[in-house]
Amino acid sequence: MLYLTYINTIYASMTIDFRQLRYFIALADTLHFGRAAARLHISQPPLSRQIAALEDELGVALFKRTSRQVEMTAAGRHFHDQAVRIIEALNTAVRSTQATERGERGVLRVGFTMSAAWGVLPPLVKTYGSAYPDTDVQLSEVLPRELNDALISGKADVGIAFPWQRPPGLEYLPIHAEPLCAVLPAGHPLAQAQEIQIGELANEPFITFPAATAPALHELVIGSCREQGFEPHIRLETHLQQTIVNLVAEGLGVSLVPQSMSKMQLPGAVFRSVADARTVEQGLIWAASNNNPCVKCFLDCARSYRESTCGGS
Repeated sequence: MLYLTYINTIYASMTIDFRQLRYFIALADTLHFGRAAARLHISQPPLSRQIAALEDELGVALFKRTSRQVEMTAAGRHFHDQAVRIIEALNTAVRSTQATERGERGVLRVGFTMSAAWGVLPPLVKTYGSAYPDTDVQLSEVLPRELNDALISGKADVGIAFPWQRPPGLEYLPIHAEPLCAVLPAGHPLAQAQEIQIGELANEPFITFPAATAPALHELVIGSCREQGFEPHIRLETHLQQTIVNLVAEGLGVSLVPQSMSKMQLPGAVFRSVADARTVEQGLIWAASNNNPCVKCFLDCARSYRESTCGGS
């Protein structure tokens, strides 16, 4: 920014252009009109005219010319340092602008549900950050029911969550799947088993979340119980999976949660596989109207991540 300000100061009273600066730098580097012209892919007369015009505009001699050699003056050496920095600043501005258009730099706001933080979110963000290190990723944890509004309003560019009914204008890309597992108090009789049947939980108090919080996951849990011939007795409801696990650890009930929640390793809570477990899906959600170029790059990384972890299925 300092050198762009410097450029504006020059332009306020002068008509120096970037072509003249490049011609000057080429001559300053070679100290030979013929070699400088060859580097610039021009003939020598236009180079001579532009250098003379530049000196006239500045009102100083930049070079001392003799029949045998070209030397820079003290003013020329000073101007060379400034000109190089100005050209570098311009090149940086051009490259960064082009990278922003391609989505290779900028800001990407990602809204995610808490379950994603224990599963797909960390490796996906790491993959994206490695591919696009100049992008600033801003993470925001939200409830699933709040994510639609965040995406539609533009508070989030992309969301990571369970699939559910979406209003028109929101797109969805599945990227991750994992089975449900049971979480039990450590002292529960079934905690000693390596695998349990969901039907064995028929008489247990369940801790789960309201249907409005995460409709798809709620239906998956309730549906898993109904498939085993019972309606779960819901003792407590809370919005966050982490809170569910904590309440189970305190001995207040049992639950079915995504398998990635077992990473919590919370004392008092035991995670066990369930036979014929139904699969929990998570994916990316974004507004089709979102014009942030970073979204496309994030989607490309998500597709690559899905290919590497799920074989594209």
